Amino acid sequence: MYTKRAYYRNQLYTFSKYTGLNFRAMGTNIKYKNGFYGDGIVSKFPIEYSANYLSPLSNILHEQRGILCNKISFGNTKINVFSLHMSTFEDERILTSKELLKITSKINKNEAVIIGGDFNVGIKNIGNHKYLFEPKDTYEEYEILKGKFKSIDNTKDTWLSKESSGCIDSFFYSKHLQLLRQETIKADISDHYPVYAEFLI
Repeated sequence: MYTKRAYYRNQLYTFSKYTGLNFRAMGTNIKYKNGFYGDGIVSKFPIEYSANYLSPLSNILHEQRGILCNKISFGNTKINVFSLHMSTFEDERILTSKELLKITSKINKNEAVIIGGDFNVGIKNIGNHKYLFEPKDTYEEYEILKGKFKSIDNTKDTWLSKESSGCIDSFFYSKHLQLLRQETIKADISDHYPVYAEFLI
């Protein structure tokens, strides 16, 4: 937010305004070029509670990432929505998946959990802000989460760059939730395509 590439605007407020999703929360992980860098969530329903957890680092020189959690309430239903942007280093992604399990273990079992974001699985940092996607049959980051959650079955590329492309954005969710549909939407607004998921709560 408020950075040059965001035209010095509050991106979260702007997105909230134009979508009509009036409740929002931001988790700031680092200061970035006179602004802030982190994760955000917008919601149609009130946000009862919001917390931002800093992701584990294996090297203090690496970029700090975060895990933003919002508890959203409507009626007697409570949904814990997590937004995250994992590291470009595999060991830190694995640590973050394990941290997610610790955080979600403290949530009431009657409450739903939905985790979405840029997981960066298969991404290799080749320096100078350039990355390559190296596909694998399985990713340890995902396997850790699959022990507790279901995942959407998306395989289409969600990230594209001059150097590479791959499917690195996804959703995980409580096993008692029903996934109605999911879709990767081609949109020329970012180096990522939006991933849409609809659940029966």
